[in-house]
Amino acid sequence: MEKLVYVFWRGTQDAVALRQRFLSEIGPRLSELGAARVQLNVADFADLSGTLVNFSLHNTKPVPDGLVSFWLTSAYRRQPVELLLAKSFARIAGYEVAESTILPNVRHQGSPGERTYGFSQVTFLQIPPRLTYEAWRKVWFEEHTPVGVATQANFLYAHNVVVMPLTEGAPPFRGIVEECFPPEAMRDSASFYDAVGDEPRHQRHQRLMMDSCAKFIDFDRIDVIATSEYRLYRAQDPAL
Repeated sequence: MEKLVYVFWRGTQDAVALRQRFLSEIGPRLSELGAARVQLNVADFADLSGTLVNFSLHNTKPVPDGLVSFWLTSAYRRQPVELLLAKSFARIAGYEVAESTILPNVRHQGSPGERTYGFSQVTFLQIPPRLTYEAWRKVWFEEHTPVGVATQANFLYAHNVVVMPLTEGAPPFRGIVEECFPPEAMRDSASFYDAVGDEPRHQRHQRLMMDSCAKFIDFDRIDVIATSEYRLYRAQDPAL
């Protein structure tokens, strides 16, 4: 089995209407076509919180509006699902990825089709010209990952390392990170950095995170969006 991620741009489609159509029509159709563990992440955060997000970075123009991820027996057999997605969104960019789940979501498991508690921060990474792929990946996995776990209030943390792009003209993303946070972390930095009521801890965690990110990220080559996560499968289903 291989995990595929399709980044999408919704164009003029309303985010809420798109979400409803995906959950009722597109997602079930993907499953019928052989996709397993279908998941939608859509940037409808105004619907989620009514406020702007503190933690967002937009460098790709236009910025992606979310992603659809799922597993297939082989990316070679992706054509039917890719055609469906191409018809459903204004633009798509597909990637085969290798998933590494650092923190599985065991605290907030909802029912299939329900919004996951809080919000899901999706980060699209590119490799800085100053680093080789090997050096970039080593810093990301071996040095940054423990900092990301120790300094944030995330209850899901997953790396998706891009194996290869699947669609022509896909942005040069080499990593896609999924993290879930409690809703208050969207508006409050101390909540995001797991330091409510402790300003020295807040400042320390924020500094550690920014210093760690700077080792393998150029901030003009990164996109961060806040999304609502919808899993069309039971969260307790075994990983593939």
